[in-house]
Amino acid sequence: WLKMRDILLFWAKKGVDGFRCDMAEMVPFQFWGWVIPIVKEKYPHIIFIAEVYNTWEYYNYVKHGKFDYLYDKVGLYDTLIGIIRHQQSATDITRTWQNLGELRSHMLHFMENHDEQRLASDFIVGHGRPALPAMLVSATIDTCPTMIYFGQELGERGMDEEGFSGRDGRTTIFDYWSVDTLRRWHDGGTFSGRELNDGERDLQCYYSHLLHIARDERAIAEGDFFDLMYANPHTADFNPHRHYAFLRKHENELLLIVANFDEWNTQVSVNIPSDAFNYFGLPTLESVKATELLTGETLELPLSPNIPVHLTLPGWSGVIVKITLPQSEK
Repeated sequence: WLKMRDILLFWAKKGVDGFRCDMAEMVPFQFWGWVIPIVKEKYPHIIFIAEVYNTWEYYNYVKHGKFDYLYDKVGLYDTLIGIIRHQQSATDITRTWQNLGELRSHMLHFMENHDEQRLASDFIVGHGRPALPAMLVSATIDTCPTMIYFGQELGERGMDEEGFSGRDGRTTIFDYWSVDTLRRWHDGGTFSGRELNDGERDLQCYYSHLLHIARDERAIAEGDFFDLMYANPHTADFNPHRHYAFLRKHENELLLIVANFDEWNTQVSVNIPSDAFNYFGLPTLESVKATELLTGETLELPLSPNIPVHLTLPGWSGVIVKITLPQSEK
């Protein structure tokens, strides 16, 4: 314990701003609960992220182990991967969110990491576009952080025949290797992207725009959440297995977010139930101006528990509709 404390303090002194602790659940949480406060007393800005896959241990490693964040692998990641591979229903996201309870803000969301196969690999969905609705949900469903693995935003496929790693859909961590998309994006240090193809550039722009929205919109970074799936099991044009809808709100800013896990553009209707109006204290308005944040399009929508909201969802994407409520309504 003393030696590990000294190692952590050694690197903290050199300016490291965080520690990702591999398989932290194989070390007693009592150790982490002892050492993390020691490190943070001297370096309060440092964050600690734990790889913990046993969900029944989550509470111990957050509350007693003092970790800032835990990998949300067996929860949201596994669920979203199942949905984009047509193995699970979008309704499963609701159960996954509910199961975390008070620990939600302590989870680290991601759609790729060094252990998992690349989204664009032949082993998952073959290219980067089908994973975008999953990324949309991952980045906007909670106040917790979202991690992007290098090259994910370019659709890196990880399908090279690497030495020790082999052709397994992952980017090797065992070999000296060059990642194709990053090499072309880097372009001699300019990050001009001139060597990227149109699809890669479009994907990178989508990720950049989405992450700026997730960072800058207070309804996402700080706001409350309301799941809309229970109110839309039989709504016309809404497929609860391939569409996922929810609300985020902070003060007078309301976001209606709907993800489309299907390839084609589709018209949907979304019911916002009276429970949501009561929970958020929303006004009932026959018509309200709104902005779709991913495209900048201006919309005019009803805000009423009796009138469905009609939206056009782009394929393999979704919408983030922002409504600014009258200031008197909080």
